[in-house]
Amino acid sequence: MGYYPIFMEMRGRKVLLVGGGHVALEKIGKLVESEADVTVVAPALIPEVRAFIDAGRARLLEREYVDGDTAGADMVFVATDNGAINRRVADEARGRGLWVNAADDVANCDFILPGVARSGHITIATSTGGASPALARWLRERMEAFLADEVVALGDVLAELRVRVRARDRECAAGCDRTQPPPPLLCKTCPNRIPPDRWQEAIDAEVMDLLRAGNREAASARIASAIGLDRPLLART
Repeated sequence: MGYYPIFMEMRGRKVLLVGGGHVALEKIGKLVESEADVTVVAPALIPEVRAFIDAGRARLLEREYVDGDTAGADMVFVATDNGAINRRVADEARGRGLWVNAADDVANCDFILPGVARSGHITIATSTGGASPALARWLRERMEAFLADEVVALGDVLAELRVRVRARDRECAAGCDRTQPPPPLLCKTCPNRIPPDRWQEAIDAEVMDLLRAGNREAASARIASAIGLDRPLLART
């Protein structure tokens, strides 16, 4: 297998989900959370899947899958335990140039879904390439434990500092004739450019202790000082 891990923008993407049982439930929640435009086709639904329909978070074609249902979709998910249906849907989707995922049926998949641990703005995806769902779950549970409150807080602090750095970069670029199309905007010789390694070095044990204690302001100030964000812009030589 030659799987390439990506995070895809799903907002507004039209998704056909074939199936209405427990496997479909595993798919639909994450799809609607990512703001995909989901249509479910199934002759019967478990109550948990129907709840998404009743809440207006997905549409329903309450019948068996029929040829042509993939028309207009951007992506197809098959959540049935019927290999013949999986193949039929996959063949039609691929004939239209669409990506298709069939649960526990690698032969009918163009992509597989990783185990996902999410907290705040942080998402960690793990995969075994479809070789071991048990190991994928084991990894996901440990990643969920890793995403402790201080790690989530660190993500928020770094995001806020990055906004400040980008504003500072624009200020520096306004008076410079060596700027580049962003990213990175600032030229490689700019004394105000923050090397990626400096960000990594700034995330030290004391920063994590401050975040663990709930002191985000002090943690942010320590990182800002470490990357040089608290000093005046330097003149280009």
